[in-house]
Amino acid sequence: MPVDPVDPVDIDRLEDNPVDIPKGGIKYFDIVGNNLLTADLEFYASFDQAGAKRDNEIKIYVDEFGSRKKERLPMIAEATEKADNNANKVRWVVIKLNGNIADTEQGLRVI
Repeated sequence: MPVDPVDPVDIDRLEDNPVDIPKGGIKYFDIVGNNLLTADLEFYASFDQAGAKRDNEIKIYVDEFGSRKKERLPMIAEATEKADNNANKVRWVVIKLNGNIADTEQGLRVI
């Protein structure tokens, strides 16, 4: 009996683009896409689309108090005081599933 393929996790867009995070502060935003309620998702910011140049000065995590849907996930981005606030340095939101990059979307800035 064939196994149903798992629908991929992907990002269509960031609700606010760009998502401007205040240096030393937080910004609430939504990721709009598909299958965003899949278990074991990891989120982080990267300077490149491949997700190889992680920006450790920005933390991205699910807003536990927001309304979650399969197509919309409330998120929080938090930038440290050390984060580079050059507006030309736009980061990518990276979603990893089981250790593999599932999708990326450009649009994070520190202001």
